[in-house]
Amino acid sequence: AVVSTQSGHYGRGTYKPEYTSIQSFFPNPDAPWKTKAYSPDIIGLHQEILDFAKWMQPTKEEKRLRGCVVERVKRIVHQLWPCARVEIFGSYRTGLYLPTSDIDIVIFGEWAYPPLRALERRLIENCVAEPASIKVLDKASVPIIKLTDAMTKIKLDISFNTNNCIQSAEKIMDLLKEHPYLDKLVLVLKQFLLQRHLNEVFMGGLGSYCLTLMVVSLLQNTPRCTKRLEHQNLGVLLIEFFELFGVRFNYASTGIRICNGGSFFNKDECSEMKTSILCIEDPCQPGHDIARGSYCIYVVKEAFKKAYYWLKRVVLSNAIQCNQGYLMTDSILGTIIKVDTSIVEYRNWIAKNWHQLSYKLPHPEDFVLNYLQQSRLKINNKKTQNSQQTDPWPGKNSELSDTSTDCSPVASSNDDGTTDESSSDGSV
Repeated sequence: AVVSTQSGHYGRGTYKPEYTSIQSFFPNPDAPWKTKAYSPDIIGLHQEILDFAKWMQPTKEEKRLRGCVVERVKRIVHQLWPCARVEIFGSYRTGLYLPTSDIDIVIFGEWAYPPLRALERRLIENCVAEPASIKVLDKASVPIIKLTDAMTKIKLDISFNTNNCIQSAEKIMDLLKEHPYLDKLVLVLKQFLLQRHLNEVFMGGLGSYCLTLMVVSLLQNTPRCTKRLEHQNLGVLLIEFFELFGVRFNYASTGIRICNGGSFFNKDECSEMKTSILCIEDPCQPGHDIARGSYCIYVVKEAFKKAYYWLKRVVLSNAIQCNQGYLMTDSILGTIIKVDTSIVEYRNWIAKNWHQLSYKLPHPEDFVLNYLQQSRLKINNKKTQNSQQTDPWPGKNSELSDTSTDCSPVASSNDDGTTDESSSDGSV
């Protein structure tokens, strides 16, 4: 399917839920987060959103794997430019990433122009990515390299000297502390946009940063959310988000501002923001519009609108039909979002192959130091326990064991099967 706009065609294979049919939603095989029966009302939707966010949280192996991928890119960058500084930003830095989300990397250094092609060649030479998987977007407003890691299938976006990206990530982390349920709503909405192919900014979609600020704007402008937000119903907030930005919000004349408690403003007040369809003022750079690239926002708005009317219908129908012994669906959230089986299979693949991958990938220094410290602590504890069980003078033996541990090499395996010994490619 192709969704068309006045700007042209937008994407292919766009997800279109069957809003006119209820048979495909019962039972729901595409809701792996569903581990129990939920109440068939708005409270059940709240509980389901909590379970969805919990299921989407990265596992220990997934976190480590992403750290290893970043470390490998960092080492290649330092081979080319030893004085360059490599940082992560975006959803990976804030923790608001899905299992298939990109890793955003920015490289700081002194260049007249971003050396996109030089890095592209080195990444191919080091077998980090296949040539067919790399796209160099040198004409974009922010030139980037998009690639897929050949070993882990993790996608990366690499940019150069993007000065405000780190500050933006820090701002989102502050907002996460201020609004307790912000992360859970954002994860649901990110999955909602992802499966409809409406999440890529370079294709006119709505990016993670703008989406997060839109959710913050809802929370700031909802009167009851100003006090004790932790007692709010996530189902109600999700429906209100779809209502606000799918039905009520006037994109033609209204802009979004979250500074100083949040507000809406007339776009005519700022000539620089008047031309863009969706206007969101950057909280880190007042007067700057960060949503000007989302030229397909009306497609996004239509998706929000359909989700609003659909959720209202499902919640009300379930409440009525529950007394009749028939439910419209066993997963209210599953009527608007799906988790593809390929995502479940990919997460299972990581869990199964992490030990093998850990030997082939370089590890960040903090992970290595922490691992060495834990390994030595385990050995010291084991020797102390053995000496207390077999020797009538445990104090004397414990002193000897402490001395010998510092003088002997240590090579032990921990929970994930790695050792202190170096691998053939110089990684630990």
